[in-house]
Amino acid sequence: MQNSADQIDDMAPEAQADVPEDRVLADGHWSLKHGEEVYGPYTFEAMETYIAEGRVAGHSVIAPTGTEDWTEAKDVAMFAGFFDEEKSKVTASTPSHPQDRRTVYGPKKGQVDRRKRPDTSNFLIITDIKSRHGATLEQSIMSLGAALKVANNAWVVNCKGTAPGLLNQLSKVLSSQDGLFIADATRDRTAWYNFGPETDAKIRRVWRRPV
Repeated sequence: MQNSADQIDDMAPEAQADVPEDRVLADGHWSLKHGEEVYGPYTFEAMETYIAEGRVAGHSVIAPTGTEDWTEAKDVAMFAGFFDEEKSKVTASTPSHPQDRRTVYGPKKGQVDRRKRPDTSNFLIITDIKSRHGATLEQSIMSLGAALKVANNAWVVNCKGTAPGLLNQLSKVLSSQDGLFIADATRDRTAWYNFGPETDAKIRRVWRRPV
């Protein structure tokens, strides 16, 4: 694996969007810091890809773009699950859309105007709780944003974030006996926890993007 400096330097070409230095993002984009150099902004999906590729490590220092809240990636709730070896074995998701991984600024070719991206997404969250953590999980779900419990184990939620990001955040309060499924109706993506390899494969076959 590359060292930290090489990891960050490899990402620099993708960070060349013209971003005003005082621009503050409030919609979940992230920056990476190495020494005095800051790279970004990156979407959650881009960060997820970099983590999978080993270009962002648990000790990499990140912050919400436009803030100075620099923290190691492994200590940020929505990314922590990616660095937890045990949880990563029972956590899975369907692929993100390529557009969600592209640069988020500017009119240049290959860049996405973030004004055309929704600030929040609509989620369906389904739980299968066998431990004593049900009340804690429900409280965590209701604190995400606008939320409505539509069944004993199901909620509809509108909030910022992505399915894998919410899964990482919510799975912190789950035990190895519990299950969690999150569908992002806005980005057409799913993420789930502790369903087993057979169900993992079936979900991937069933949940297909429209042609």
